[in-house]
Amino acid sequence: MDPSFRDTASLTAYIDKLRNNLISRFENLVATAAIERTDYNTTSYNALHMKDETAALIRAAEDLLSLTRQMQELWLFGQLDTLGKSVVEEKTEADARRVAELIQTLVRREEVKEGGEAGRR
Repeated sequence: MDPSFRDTASLTAYIDKLRNNLISRFENLVATAAIERTDYNTTSYNALHMKDETAALIRAAEDLLSLTRQMQELWLFGQLDTLGKSVVEEKTEADARRVAELIQTLVRREEVKEGGEAGRR
């Protein structure tokens, strides 16, 4: 995969570009098919234009399929790491464990203080 698509913003922009290209090619094809003039020149021009737009539509679909394939390869060969724990998740769990340990330490100190005060009475 192209290294420039490794972050979310650029990948989303590329997907939008491919989607918009696919939609515009389809709209052009439908608009060309809707022309009702039947003289020889218009008909031959429309046939050629439809052929070009069809080829462009197929190419846009192939580009989208190519991107899908690249993303599947990244996922299968482990570069996306969607199944493992993320660095953020591991750091959050480590922070949560540390906070739990500190709370337990504070609770023990309170118990010792309360026990010490009860013994003095």
